Amino acid sequence: MDRLTLYIPNPKDGWFYCRMMSDPETMAYNAPWFPPDGTIPHPEEEWKRLVSDWIGAEPERFYAYLRRESDGAFVGDVCCHFTPERGWWDMGVVIYAKERGKGYGTQGLRLLAEHAFSHGVTRLHNEFETTRDAAYRMHKDVGFRETGKADGMVYLELTEADYRKGAHMEPREFLDILHVAERLKDTPRHCTTSKGRRESVAEHSWRISLMAMLLKSEFPDIDMDKVTKMCLIHDLGECFTGDIPTFLKTAENEQTEEELLDAWVKSLPAPLSRELSALYAEMNALETPEAKLYKSLDKLEAVIQHNESPIETWEPHEYELNKTYAFDIVAFSEWLTALRREIYNDTIAKIESGK
Repeated sequence: MDRLTLYIPNPKDGWFYCRMMSDPETMAYNAPWFPPDGTIPHPEEEWKRLVSDWIGAEPERFYAYLRRESDGAFVGDVCCHFTPERGWWDMGVVIYAKERGKGYGTQGLRLLAEHAFSHGVTRLHNEFETTRDAAYRMHKDVGFRETGKADGMVYLELTEADYRKGAHMEPREFLDILHVAERLKDTPRHCTTSKGRRESVAEHSWRISLMAMLLKSEFPDIDMDKVTKMCLIHDLGECFTGDIPTFLKTAENEQTEEELLDAWVKSLPAPLSRELSALYAEMNALETPEAKLYKSLDKLEAVIQHNESPIETWEPHEYELNKTYAFDIVAFSEWLTALRREIYNDTIAKIESGK
């Protein structure tokens, strides 16, 4: 998932506000208040008022665009304003219709909450139709609690105390996480150790993490701490499904593992859940140097382990697989490609020796 940041707009940035307010698809939620399609009449005038009354008016009022970090594009906006008769700050998040379905709403809401509670806001409030299931889930994911329903509307609120409480992990939560992860110690992988014992998923995860640590000086421009985290968590989904060798794993197997892992990650304390979700999204996209390095180590360790295991434990197809596996993923790095060639040489020597 692309990372978003808050951006305080200048007067010249009003074109994006006007584009959103004039887009029926984006503003459809607003139709009950601005019939027939929810769009705002004369958005240019509204923009001038917003700049005059909202920019630089914290903590009574706050307004910001959501800007995508990768390309600087605006994808939505967030706001909150103090309602003195209620003692809370009413808030809103709008994602431009063309940018929806990418997790930006939840990310934007978290950015707003963090900023607001760091600038004097103590209580955020929102209300919307009970039929807006996606909006409801988004607020619950961030920590909002439901305070009531009436006339087809649901009311939610988030206090600073509740939000900050979510930033801490209770000892019982910590132990529960460890108990789940412990399953990997008893989850066998396809390969064996040098003495012929089936290795565990935990052992594989440990060694690729060690590989990342040892390679820190070889990749000075890569965030190796992040790579190590990726290595440590990459097979946690197998706590729920067990290990299925790559050459047997189906798309259905992968979907089941993803769904079970996602459900577990969402159940974790909010800050940890956010961090793991972001890491998994980056790992799955395989676009960053960190993700490519982690995936390379994951595959290379499997080939190294096969070279270390007794050759009588190999399946017939693995003689060829061990010669070719992972050359594609390491192509981005000369050093890793050289390492893969050395592993290949070990494979050839092992096959020739028959041991």
